[in-house]
Amino acid sequence: MRRVWVQIHLWLGLTLGVLGVFIGITGGILVYDHEIDGWLNPQRYAVSGSQASLGLGEYAGRVTQGRVVNLRLPAFEGGPVVAVARDGGQFHRVWIDPPTGRVLDAAAGGGFIGWVHRFHENLTLREYWGREVVGLVGFAMLISSLSGIYLWWPARARFRQALGLRAAIGAVRNLHYLFGFYGSLVLALLSFTGIWLAYPDLLRSATRVQAISSGPAIAPDAAARAAQSLYPGAKVTAIGFPAGPRGAYRVSLRVGDDAAVVFLDPATGQVLRRQDASTQKTGERFLAAQRALHTGDAFGVGRIVVFLAGLLPALLAATGTLMWLRSRRRAGPVAALSSSSQRVG
Repeated sequence: MRRVWVQIHLWLGLTLGVLGVFIGITGGILVYDHEIDGWLNPQRYAVSGSQASLGLGEYAGRVTQGRVVNLRLPAFEGGPVVAVARDGGQFHRVWIDPPTGRVLDAAAGGGFIGWVHRFHENLTLREYWGREVVGLVGFAMLISSLSGIYLWWPARARFRQALGLRAAIGAVRNLHYLFGFYGSLVLALLSFTGIWLAYPDLLRSATRVQAISSGPAIAPDAAARAAQSLYPGAKVTAIGFPAGPRGAYRVSLRVGDDAAVVFLDPATGQVLRRQDASTQKTGERFLAAQRALHTGDAFGVGRIVVFLAGLLPALLAATGTLMWLRSRRRAGPVAALSSSSQRVG
């Protein structure tokens, strides 16, 4: 069985593990997406204040890049209002000054960070099963992480020695064993949570909320007030505009420390569906927990841990490949895998 797991571990690393390297690096970047985007594009965050003084409709009216499909109010202190507009098949992201409504910047596809988001979620191949491929890579990385622990596990007499650097083996193998062992549990957690985020419909209802009446849409501010009336004191954080003739308003709110989402008929303002801590199903609560674990928001130092874990697949892939190549050179092409299996651990 050990020889079988050596080969599984090896070939997962040499195949799907290559994609895992880039998914890990982009995931590490996304942990600090606002900070990195602010460093690359400071004009997008050059706001004159944090207070969103205008109505939602006024912010949407400042966007000239296409039809606004989503509007997000400042997500953090000193942040801008961010609108997503669609022009044909192209999405544009627009950054707006909250107090004045002045457009700070606009970028097709959201610029570099927008591209990183799409690559991490679906390899920029959303229409070609990209999200499902990312989920498959998550399965491969989960198996690779757990099999790596199994292959690392030493005999009882050598367990304490295996927790640190080993003098009997080279630097490359030491790096692979040491970082692989201490990082494998975090990688397994990120892989497990990433699988659920890649296939969210396995846990939540895939039923699309649709409008039940026709006619001119009410103003976005009226939709926001209707949603807030269900949660006195709640703060609107984002609004999704109706998509097509059967589309609905989607209002996101912050209710204390919890979040809520209200879907409304665009013509009448009637509540079609609401989701909050009291109405969420078990699967939806589980999915929300997976997202918090995956992004590192669930822990005080989680973002740092997730960022470093995002770089780990690249290190393990590089050291693992070097180990395999050296094994081939020493043992010859035919016996390389057999020799490698005898030396693991």
